Amino acid sequence: MNPNLFFAGLVLVCGCVAQSKAPPLACNLRAFSTAERTDWRKRLDQVLRSVSAVHDLSEGYSFQIDPHRTSFLDVAQWIDLERKCCPFFVFELALDGGAGTIQLNLRGREGVKQFIASDFQSLFSRLARQSPDRQR
Repeated sequence: MNPNLFFAGLVLVCGCVAQSKAPPLACNLRAFSTAERTDWRKRLDQVLRSVSAVHDLSEGYSFQIDPHRTSFLDVAQWIDLERKCCPFFVFELALDGGAGTIQLNLRGREGVKQFIASDFQSLFSRLARQSPDRQR
């Protein structure tokens, strides 16, 4: 193999990756069909009502979800829809099999944490009222 062709190909690939733009920090609700938007809203409300605690992460937040209020599968189905309108989020979903607790880490690049804080303000306010000494 000609080393010059390999290098040129590597530069081309790296150049394309470097030029790819990150998705904007804005929800695109047009990514949904009408039925998907209705399902997304229902699942979002259910997930938010099920959050029992929030913890700071350097790039976002970790949400503890009450498994008696929503299931792991329900959260996963919300994530599947949410990623369509908000592709800038990084989702990490965990289930402690013994205890049944669900943890959702929602994070991303610079600006995502502030976006979450703004978009989920009603959740943060509800949790602060329930536990005034809790800090984000």
